[in-house]
Amino acid sequence: MAWYWPIVLGLASIWGLAFALSAMWAYEVPFWGILLGYLFFAYAYRSLFRILSGKPKEPAARHPAYDWPASGPIGRFGNIWIVFTFYPTALLSAINPFQLSQQLRQVIGQVRAAWRIKRAGTDPANYQTKVSYHLPFKGEWLVCNGGLTEATSHSWGVLAQRYAYDFFKADDEYRRHRGRGTKLTDYYCYGEDILAAADGTVVKVFDGVRDAPLVGYGFADFLCRHFGGNHVIIKHADGEYGFYAHLIPSSICVQEGQQVKQGQAIGQCGHSGHSSEPHLHFHLQDTPSIFSSMGLPIRFCGVQSGDSNIAAENSEQPQAITRGMRVCRVARKWRL
Repeated sequence: MAWYWPIVLGLASIWGLAFALSAMWAYEVPFWGILLGYLFFAYAYRSLFRILSGKPKEPAARHPAYDWPASGPIGRFGNIWIVFTFYPTALLSAINPFQLSQQLRQVIGQVRAAWRIKRAGTDPANYQTKVSYHLPFKGEWLVCNGGLTEATSHSWGVLAQRYAYDFFKADDEYRRHRGRGTKLTDYYCYGEDILAAADGTVVKVFDGVRDAPLVGYGFADFLCRHFGGNHVIIKHADGEYGFYAHLIPSSICVQEGQQVKQGQAIGQCGHSGHSSEPHLHFHLQDTPSIFSSMGLPIRFCGVQSGDSNIAAENSEQPQAITRGMRVCRVARKWRL
């Protein structure tokens, strides 16, 4: 069952209940009652769909993040506590007219994308990119979410983000920040340059979204203007668009229509939009629209990792990366 149905059915259920109470017993449900009712119905539908979906096609491996220290003061309660902070506040985005309209556009767009892929009769999992892609940052970063299979996917049910990645910077003990983690500058990746993964043309720049407040407590900024925060979309090839999200406001240094080169800085890593902590969200999609596109699997060239699956001598070949890996760009060797 698609990710958006709990939201749609949750809204329909609480408004239907509120209308029935008003029509039959002249009882006007207060706003806080509608809000709590929506959260209850949305969570109930989400749980029901999980039960009805049965077992996944492949066993889901334990996510490496369960063994990493959680960030900020909320981390004192363990990684599981984010379930009680991020997801409920993300559901509250339905009361934000900007994000509600985005959710509705995504509901319609993802249905259209699913039908488009079905009519084409091709499996996006087998897609081979037309150009070579490199990691969109310098130095070593940690793959927190993402992979090429359902078990490792960032968001399998969200077609546009099926093959997306979340990247952090972390120390040897997998801590992502210094100090308490309540300041944006505590986080190692905050302010780091984000680079174009390949040559291309900038087709979309969205700026002016604040960095999410209360960093370190795992809240989603349900009051911001866009769930992706400040972001850049670059056309790297026909049918291949890179989506770079959660950038620092006013840090984007490219403009729509501008030609960019692989490795060129386009902005800085931030905490805008639906971001549990400062990080880079990156994925490849087949149209310029985040709402109606299909995500595309991506493999990176010039990658080196401590993981034995990527040997240094094979770094120039496109390599698959997955959550839990530490990855960095391999310095190019110049031949005389």
